[in-house]
This record gives sequence, C-alpha cells and structure tokens, in this order.
Amino acid sequence: MHILTEAEIKSVLNDAEKLKIPQSILRFNEKAQTGFYDDEGLIYIRGDILPDVQSKILRDNLSQKAVLAHEYYGHYLSHPSPFRIGDWRDEFMASYKAAINAPNLTDEERRMLMLDAYDRAKEAGVTVKYNKKARELIYGHD
Repeated sequence: MHILTEAEIKSVLNDAEKLKIPQSILRFNEKAQTGFYDDEGLIYIRGDILPDVQSKILRDNLSQKAVLAHEYYGHYLSHPSPFRIGDWRDEFMASYKAAINAPNLTDEERRMLMLDAYDRAKEAGVTVKYNKKARELIYGHD
C-alpha cells in the first residue's frame, strides 16, 4: 500500500478545503485503506485515494477529490447508515449523495461518482434504472 507523501497529503488537504470537509476528521497513513470508519467517526486516508489509471474499474479512477466527497458527503454525513458496512446500497448511496451534494466538483467528477453508484448495484446483481438526476449528471441532459 502506498504511503502518502507530505506533498500528497497537502494536495488532499487542499481538496478537502475546497469540499468544505473539516480537517479535524481526517487521518493519514494510519489504516489499511481509505474510508470512513463508523466506530470512530473519522475518515482515514491512504495512498489508494490516488487514481489508478491502469485499472479498468471505474472507482479506481475517481479523482482524490471525488473519493473525499464519497467518504464525507456519502458516508460521514449519512452516519449511521441503515445498511451494514460494505453493503452495495451503502456504497451506492455514498457515491450518489456525493455526486449531487458535494460542492466544487467538476462535471466529470459528478458524472464518475454517479456512474460508480450505479456500478455498485450492477456488481451486486441488482438492476437500478437511471433516474432523472442520474441521467442529467451522466449524459448532461435528461
């Protein structure tokens, strides 16, 4: 697992500021992977927050800002979730809410988060049709 450098941490903190995420809930290079840890109410950040351009999996290509938005606007602000940790519905909800509610995301970051939400359902074998908001963010129109 990649350990974030000071420069990478500074970049993540800059994105957190743009997203209006309080720095007090962020921890770096402490847990096994990036994520919101329900029992502590903290977002832990590791090197996997950086996009993996070699991966064919959409969520691996999310920008670090989009990942932060997923963790904060999706998981942190929705805590406690009605779903168990790792449930596809919890992950769907996190990316969906981040795509809609996070400030200062690019149109492409919103699009990628929305696609990730629907990918979570597809991976779980569940068919969920795009709603009006999803179509707007994914295609740029309804």
